[in-house]
Order: sequence, then C-alpha cells, then structure tokens
Amino acid sequence: MPFVEVFTPEELSDAVRAELAETLLVAMMNIEIGHPTDHAREIGWVWFHTLPGTSWAVGGRFDDTYIKGGKMGLARIIAPEGILNSELKSKALAEVTKNLRDAMGAEDDDDGLGFFAIYEEVPAGRWANGGNILPLGELLRKMGGDVPVQRKREMKALLDGEAALKEHFAIPE
Repeated sequence: MPFVEVFTPEELSDAVRAELAETLLVAMMNIEIGHPTDHAREIGWVWFHTLPGTSWAVGGRFDDTYIKGGKMGLARIIAPEGILNSELKSKALAEVTKNLRDAMGAEDDDDGLGFFAIYEEVPAGRWANGGNILPLGELLRKMGGDVPVQRKREMKALLDGEAALKEHFAIPE
C-alpha cells in the first residue's frame, strides 16, 4: 500500500510524472510485498505537488546559496505501521530518493543533497480503505504478493507487543 507524495520546485512533465509514479510504486511494492500486484496497485497512490522555488527556503534563505546541485525534491512515503522493518525502510528511502533524483534530471556531478525522503508510519487503527479499518494482516492479504513468513512474524510480534503495552498501561486507543 504505497502512498508517496512528491514535492518539487519545478513542474514535472506528464511523461516524467507518469514514469516516476510507476517507478516509485513498483519499487515500493517490491519492498513491501515482493512484487507488484494489481490489488496493491489499486491502493498505491502517488501525489505530485509543485511548490514554486520561492516557497523553498534552504538554510534559511530563498536563494541558491545552500543548494549545491541545483536540483531538489522531497518525497514522503506514508505506510501502515509495521509493514516495513528498519532495513526495508532504509531501502525504501534510498530507492525513492534515487528515483526522484533520476526523474528530476540531476546531473552526474550533483551530489544529491537536495533530494530527501521521509518515511511516515500511520498507527494501526488510524487508516481505512473504503470505510473499513483494515488490520495489517488483512491489508497484506488484500494486496497479495509474497511477504516472507519471517517478515509476517516480525509484523505480528510488533503489533502484539504494542497491544500488550497499551493493555498493561491502560493506554487508550
């Protein structure tokens, strides 16, 4: 269920946006569930936002003093809590920033420091699809793919542990 928001200071052409959307979704589906599926595509969204250069202050300045490569962009990955472990989050962040850098046409000598990605998790019970709050296991079944058994065990342990802590300390949902 990859959701990715892309923010750029320059308008991307329809062709670049289409290619980047496909590249980002495929990369995220490969990381989340092993390979793309039609069901995962149904709930895999990419949004593009163009914020003019005058809306980006880098180093507290609105000029290019601190923009070394000249190209910049931000991607925010939004995913259900627990769907990725630390290793897979790092892989997702690296892939997304690389894909964004490539799509923006950064030159070979551009150090890539103007490209950022943020991974934001949405806690269980705080996202829904079609009016239904889906537990992570149900969402994974809906998406299909080939999530390794060990990865599913990690997800279950994480969510079970959080539920036990909430119950033990009487933390409301």
